Amino acid sequence: MKEYSFTEVLPDAMQERFFYIRHFTSMDDAELEWPHRHLFFSFVWFTHGSGIYVIDSDEFEIKPQRLFYVAPKQVHNWGLYNNNQGYFIAIDYRAATDINLRYTFPFLDIDNADADFHARLFTNILTEFQKNDALSNDNVQAGIRYYLLLLQRIAEKKQIKTSQGNTLIEEFKQLVLSDYSKSFGIRSYADKLNVRTDQLSRTCETVLGISAKQYLLNLKITEAKRLLIYSGDNISEIAFQMGFDDSSYFARIFKKKTGLSPGIFLKKYRKLF
Repeated sequence: MKEYSFTEVLPDAMQERFFYIRHFTSMDDAELEWPHRHLFFSFVWFTHGSGIYVIDSDEFEIKPQRLFYVAPKQVHNWGLYNNNQGYFIAIDYRAATDINLRYTFPFLDIDNADADFHARLFTNILTEFQKNDALSNDNVQAGIRYYLLLLQRIAEKKQIKTSQGNTLIEEFKQLVLSDYSKSFGIRSYADKLNVRTDQLSRTCETVLGISAKQYLLNLKITEAKRLLIYSGDNISEIAFQMGFDDSSYFARIFKKKTGLSPGIFLKKYRKLF
């Protein structure tokens, strides 16, 4: 499966930028391989059209004023049915760290009464981005930071959880994402993060409501679900890629986390996607 870096989506003249924003139509992105994943954060706001957006193994309806969020490493695909238009924002991981980007929602619905205001914001940020002068990057970052805070307010109003908001957990997550095949214990991850094991565990329990071990397993099982659907690898191969030496133990953990055995999950979802 194709995995796109941030620079691969940027025009040649903008390779030094940490943000990318553009208006899109149904005919855009014909050169991209679908499904795919990427190594940056992205937001897609559909102002017109319809279809289905698949993020990992979850299907969401595309409709006007719906804004989607995709985190690094998530597998995604879409089927567009009608005259789709909207805006796309890509944020490099370095910039995402600076603006404390920690969203968890797959989508937000923008109220119709607020759509014109959002469109003006996107247009202003896009205009600033296209200037590409000495002040452009700082102004674009300020505009995107403002917009993300606006999204957080909307999400809170709609009672949608928006942020994990913890640097240690994000660094822990990135360590796991960097190589799923490692079967490190929590102590090894804590050592790499230069913290005590109990500090890592306590932080996970406080912020996430689960232990560090369960969070580690959740990350691995989420990736296993992606591989079962999209990779073509068998269950034993995927278990090994996720750092499980015993495929039967992997199967037990998978069923406990998802409610389905890997075999049933594969039969149910791989043929759909």
